[in-house]
Parts: sequence; structure tokens; C-alpha cells
Amino acid sequence: MPALLIVLGGLGIGIGASLPWMYYFAGLVPLRGLIGLNGRLLLAAGALCVALGVMLGRGIRLGPPTLLRRVTAALGVVITCVAVWLLIGVWELAHTRGESAMLVLRPGPGLFVVGVGGVLLALTACIPERYWSTGVPLTHENRADAESPDLSDLDPPPITP
Repeated sequence: MPALLIVLGGLGIGIGASLPWMYYFAGLVPLRGLIGLNGRLLLAAGALCVALGVMLGRGIRLGPPTLLRRVTAALGVVITCVAVWLLIGVWELAHTRGESAMLVLRPGPGLFVVGVGGVLLALTACIPERYWSTGVPLTHENRADAESPDLSDLDPPPITP
């Protein structure tokens, strides 16, 4: 379950980075997030989240579940803070009076979608630890505390001349 939410959060971040963040001339000219460095960094963070979620879903061990929860929460909080910071900047640009009367600026949906993806990532860390298993069934072979079998009795008998 956490793997699916991490993938969905990463997809939301990536889609939001490619959507318009602002419109000029009353919606005629979109300004997409991928034009600047912030949008490209958010797209890379979204792709990283999708890759981590897919690896977690396929059962690849990426570390202890506690570390995964902390990294996911930190990434979600950072991305949400960046989205809010950028939304404040867009909001200030769109609501200045008199300076940009000809442009008719308005915010686009992209940063809102990035923010929702970041919140989804941050909330994924609230899932209880028992659901953060890697999907690999626990057997005798992949148990960390399993003792290695004694193979000394399988040695061939010595050859006598």
C-alpha cells in the first residue's frame, strides 16, 4: 500500500510540474513549470518517488522500514513547502495592481497538483510500519536471523589409495 501511494504522489508531482503554473493574457498563454529550474527539479523529485515506489512494490529492500518512512515524510514535506513557496510567489505576481494590467495574470493548476502530491507523500509516512513490508514472503531462505545449514556432513568421503 505505501508503494502505491508513493508512486501516485510522484506522478502527481511530475504531472503538476508539467502543467501550467501561471497564465498570461487571461489564460491565452500558459507558463509551464518545466521552463525553469524549479519545475525541472520537481519533475526529477517526482520521477525519483515513482522509481522508489516501484522498487518498494517489487520487493526490493531499500533499507529498514523506519528509514523509508522518514525519507518519504521528509521528501513530502520539502516538496509541499516548495510548492507553497512557489504558489505564494505566483499569487503575489498575479495580484499586484496596476503594474501588470495588460498581462492579466492568473495562477494555473500545476503548483496545486504538486502540493497535493507532496502532501500525499507526507501522509504516506503515517501508515503503520507493519504495512511497509517489501512484499517478499518471509521464508527460511530470506530471513535475516536464519542460521546457515551445516554442510560438513555433505562432504564426499576421502579417497584412500
